[in-house]
Amino acid sequence: MRTSLLGAAAIATWLSLLTACGSTPIEAVSDFNHQFDFSGVRQIALQPVDRADANAIKVSDMQINRINRALSDELSRRGYQMLDANSPEADLLMTWHLVTEERTDVRSYNSMSYYNCWRCGPNVSDVSVRQYTQGTFIVDMIDPASNRSVWRSIIQSRLEAQPQPAEERRREAAQAIFADFPPG
Repeated sequence: MRTSLLGAAAIATWLSLLTACGSTPIEAVSDFNHQFDFSGVRQIALQPVDRADANAIKVSDMQINRINRALSDELSRRGYQMLDANSPEADLLMTWHLVTEERTDVRSYNSMSYYNCWRCGPNVSDVSVRQYTQGTFIVDMIDPASNRSVWRSIIQSRLEAQPQPAEERRREAAQAIFADFPPG
């Protein structure tokens, strides 16, 4: 029961990623195929989310639509035409997924003794163990001719509940994801 509640909380929190990481700026890491010519890209087709991916977290249709809208709006703002999934006119196909991983953070601290004199008592050690969820949001641009990814952007974050407006954070995450698109 506790695990499913934590999983549900992690999903809700991650969607706040796209809602992402509190007040810190959202940063993405991108990579691309240097042989692919991005100069001719004008039309991008958003592919449906793969619900069969066992490593991806489960998201509702409403959440998928909100993420799709944020990504599509950012690409449209950058001058790209968004097409229906698998459109034969698409220059690139865009897909995304979310992956979470449970992690443990163990830290040990040495502190002074509770005595007020130097070397009067033993040092006190304290160990802090915290469970957290590491989230990864991945966006791929796929060349429809080769059916291979030619561009990828990733946001990784320790997932934490944030009181920030989700719509604004999704927009900021989409801007970060596409900050280096197209490359060059």
